Amino acid sequence: MVLICPHCNARLQLDDAKTPSRPFSVRCPKCQASVNHPPTSTPETTTTAPTTAAKATIEVTATHFERPLTAPAFKPAGEIRSVSAEESAPGLSEIAKLLAAALQHSDRHAGVSRKRPAWDRRKALVCASPAYRETIAESLVAHDYEVFIADNTAQGLGRMREERMDVVVLDANFDPVEQGVAFITREVRLLRPSERRRLFFVYVTSGVRTMDLHAAFLHNVNLVINPSDVEQLPEALDVSIRHYNDLYRPFNRALDVAPI
Repeated sequence: MVLICPHCNARLQLDDAKTPSRPFSVRCPKCQASVNHPPTSTPETTTTAPTTAAKATIEVTATHFERPLTAPAFKPAGEIRSVSAEESAPGLSEIAKLLAAALQHSDRHAGVSRKRPAWDRRKALVCASPAYRETIAESLVAHDYEVFIADNTAQGLGRMREERMDVVVLDANFDPVEQGVAFITREVRLLRPSERRRLFFVYVTSGVRTMDLHAAFLHNVNLVINPSDVEQLPEALDVSIRHYNDLYRPFNRALDVAPI
């Protein structure tokens, strides 16, 4: 028997010999939603042709091993030209790159603010409505962020579970049909304390003042942004992350971990 979760469309395969004849419900292992199943009305519905059962088994097996859908990386229009120009220009040798990285690391500990290298860019996941999605992504890319855009809840959860994000930007109107705000917020709250400290959570919502610490505390996030100030998100984000890293500087040094 195959059940389809109405929330995340995950396919659940159940053993027909162990399924009860009365109505029952199972919990989806992907989104933890409850999937209800009514009783079968006629014996013909439970008895299927061998070819149909074989096809269903093959389809479920293929779906089980298929990689989860994740948010794709955002690539602005001018990125291809800039990359090709960088590759055509004479680059540094590997030893020079390592030396530059060592100097950047020492300057960071000395308190000198430098531009982060391309290989050490912060990763940002943008879970926003179409009204602000492109604006947020382009502004973050312009400030050397590696940006991923989630069109729906499944893509946002898939990207967060696939690799660690430094920044998550959540819009209050993100995927309202699938309750995107509730599921993304729940995913953040389920992080272990050591992982949660490595994530900077930004909430874009109306009715708040940008960078209001009290409003951020009430929403259980690190930073709140008013939609009217969404173009100034990178500047507010840099200031807030700097203060956040200063707060956890002794803790990060004790654990020998780099700041966000």
